[in-house]
Amino acid sequence: MKFFMIIVLLSFWEKEAIEQKISRNNLEIKNYIFLSDFFEQDAKKTQKYWHGIANGLEKMVFIDIKNQQLSVLEFADTFQVILQTKISSGKFKGSTPAGEFKILKKRLFRPSYRHGGVMTHWNCLTRDEAIGIHGLRDISYEKNLGRPASHGCIRISKSVEKIFYSLAPIGTKVLIE
Repeated sequence: MKFFMIIVLLSFWEKEAIEQKISRNNLEIKNYIFLSDFFEQDAKKTQKYWHGIANGLEKMVFIDIKNQQLSVLEFADTFQVILQTKISSGKFKGSTPAGEFKILKKRLFRPSYRHGGVMTHWNCLTRDEAIGIHGLRDISYEKNLGRPASHGCIRISKSVEKIFYSLAPIGTKVLIE
């Protein structure tokens, strides 16, 4: 009888282990498809960030210059877009640099001596502090969200600047294309 019970228990544990493995594999496939769809079936980008996720990448900001949109992706169990909003990038070609960046510094307020005004919820992307993601104290800029209008920074609305500031800590990867 004891022998029979052990076999039954082993069968139950094996079945549960197999079901968990299948469930994990299905989730991996689902997450890979999500990433591939997000990058519009660009296999090179999908593979690059898939490997980044395997190496501990938990969150990423993707800035789409062409569509003037910012997305924050979270890579927890189920990958998802946790924030998506309109932006205004640089109004002149090349004024918002393309490439991979990280949030280097954060400040609640930062004056712009070069262009005037005060940037709010500043997320610095470059060592010279020339490019960042932020709102502005004067909200008149919001009418231009959705089209290029800045000197190179990525502007976001007052309604999302605090949310973004808390969602993307220092060290968060930012991809600008």
